[in-house]
Amino acid sequence: MSAFVVSAAHIDTIVSAAIDLELFAARTDHGTLERVCHETAIAFGKMLLAENVRSVVHRYRLTGSAEASDYTELVETYEFRYRPCIRAGVAAKALDCFDYQSCETDTYETSLAYAFTCRMAKALNKHLNGYEAAPWGIDDRIPAPAH
Repeated sequence: MSAFVVSAAHIDTIVSAAIDLELFAARTDHGTLERVCHETAIAFGKMLLAENVRSVVHRYRLTGSAEASDYTELVETYEFRYRPCIRAGVAAKALDCFDYQSCETDTYETSLAYAFTCRMAKALNKHLNGYEAAPWGIDDRIPAPAH
């Protein structure tokens, strides 16, 4: 499996969509949920980017290298730029890509970034085409689609 550090624009897309979704998530180990908003956007963006960098550094054994140092500087200098009107499908794809690029460590699934992606994916479900019209419970009265 390969991994890369996503762009600042990629992180901006995810955080902007989280703002639009009025998502609540944890960005510190204290576990307190905070609303993702313009005032917290940089902190959430840095948290996500740091996890992505941690994954790439781990995957390619870059600890102590100049490349790892450059990635650390990228996280430290990250500035959020709001991207309005992110469609749910675009946000979901950006989130999936981020998740794929950030999962290389053994502890990813216990990280704040992973918890963020899970919360956001669940929030995005409600914005999928056909979600509102779909039945809450499925039973035998609803025919399966024809193939």
